[in-house]
Amino acid sequence: MRIELHIGRIVLEGIAPTDAPAVRAALTARLTDLLTQSPPMTPHHIHRLASLTMPAPSDPTAFGHTLALTIHTGLTCLPGSGR
Repeated sequence: MRIELHIGRIVLEGIAPTDAPAVRAALTARLTDLLTQSPPMTPHHIHRLASLTMPAPSDPTAFGHTLALTIHTGLTCLPGSGR
C-alpha cells in the first residue's frame, strides 16, 4: 500500500525556532512508523484537521512524537476510516 501525506502547514506557537528541526524530525519519523503500522482503512482527502491546544513542550522530540500520534489519530478516526 502506498500512503502519501502532505502537510502544508502546522502552526506551533511557543516552540523556539531552534527546536523546530527536532520537532519536525520526530514528527516525520513517528508519523511514518504509525502510518506504516496502522494505515487509514480508506482513502481520505482532508483539507484540515481540527485545531487543538497542547501544553508547551519541554522536550522537542517528545513533542514531535505526541504531535504525530495526534495527527495519526485524526487520520484513522475519521468517518469511513473503519476505526
